[in-house]
Amino acid sequence: MIHFYKFHLTIFIFLFINQLSLFAEPVLEVEPLIEKKSVLSGQEIKGKLILKNKGDELLKIHGVSSTCGCTTFRLKERKLNQGDEVDLEFVVDTRGKLGMVEKTITIHSNDLDSPWEEVVVFHALPSGMEGADTQAIFTPACSSCHIDGGINKKHKELYGAVCAMCHPTAKFNSRGVVLRDMITKGQKLIAMPGFGEHLSSDQIESLINFIEYE
Repeated sequence: MIHFYKFHLTIFIFLFINQLSLFAEPVLEVEPLIEKKSVLSGQEIKGKLILKNKGDELLKIHGVSSTCGCTTFRLKERKLNQGDEVDLEFVVDTRGKLGMVEKTITIHSNDLDSPWEEVVVFHALPSGMEGADTQAIFTPACSSCHIDGGINKKHKELYGAVCAMCHPTAKFNSRGVVLRDMITKGQKLIAMPGFGEHLSSDQIESLINFIEYE
């Protein structure tokens, strides 16, 4: 009889431990820290996201991405045990940006609620814009977001591909020749680059028509 009870007690403990393991999982917690939330346009925004494993299983960071190629990352460790943390350092190039800017950083992990999205908000100040390189968005590091997506597109699709990330709504005070000149040559006062060498005349006209009738 004693052996019978010992056997069933062993089975019970085994099942209990297995039940606990079924509920064990990694839990990602993110704490953002930014050195400066306001910089002159053209300067770098530096900060970090502190990634913590608040769960009771190994947390694995599969990948990190941003809404724009102007954001670069540095992550020293991709596997976090229970209670561990690591800094995800990031640098944002603000050339060609002006006003309030939002960047979404996406973290993919084995957390059941993955992916985690963290929105970083900063202010690119207009002072110093005379020396800012607004055409920097056409460099290889930035062109994949700001120009390549607009290939063979016109009207609303073109606006969404190359304009919407900086101008979410197509509401501009300028019209006609002034608007065409702004799109073609750019306007430093609003950190607007000139698209004249990167878009065809038909594409520029389609943008003008879309904006004027939006």
